[in-house]
Amino acid sequence: MREFSTHHRSIGSSPGFVPKGGELVSAKFSDGAWYRAKIRRSSPLKKEAEVTFIDYGNQDTVPFSNIRPLDAKFRVLPGQAHDARLRFVNPSIYSLTLINTPHFSFVKPVSPESDYYTEAIERFRVICEGRKLIANIDHKEGSLLHLRLIDPANPTSAQDPLGCVNADLVAEGLASVDRKGCARYLQAYPQIYKKLRESVLEAKKERAGMFEFGDVEEDEDTT
Repeated sequence: MREFSTHHRSIGSSPGFVPKGGELVSAKFSDGAWYRAKIRRSSPLKKEAEVTFIDYGNQDTVPFSNIRPLDAKFRVLPGQAHDARLRFVNPSIYSLTLINTPHFSFVKPVSPESDYYTEAIERFRVICEGRKLIANIDHKEGSLLHLRLIDPANPTSAQDPLGCVNADLVAEGLASVDRKGCARYLQAYPQIYKKLRESVLEAKKERAGMFEFGDVEEDEDTT
């Protein structure tokens, strides 16, 4: 990054440069520093572009005057931020960007038709928003990583090595074990599977979330 910063202090502006969607560029972030970025959308009319900073995952709208063509020598290293999709969350509402870690493992949400769907989305936001979480990679599906999220600031994490956000949502009746969608790797984690089944039983006992009025667990999730 030091070489990258030095390089941009020594080059001038690029008048007439119009970045195109999908193009790799150098762009100045709000902190005044230059970073590698990818153009998401470009507006020649407004002379600005929406970019994703490929090494950090941040997104911003940057004027053309703060965008430069990316020098060839800075294209060799792949972007260090990867998209991670959480299985139990509607991807149109939430996504994660993780450094060096590009579907949430083992579980799935209550369906969008459920009376508890909005509650599930809001609960996830409360648990995760603004916190630094540890992501354990449980399975790779092409370039998509299946993640187990752990909040190191949660005291129970120190007491239970299997504790995770995934299991918490199951215990609150806001998600269920995804035996069908995660069949390729679920049985490879017998302790995690046991933990999740215990979380299901806890949700049923407490009549939490979708179990408020009885056992509504789908057949595919029963043992």
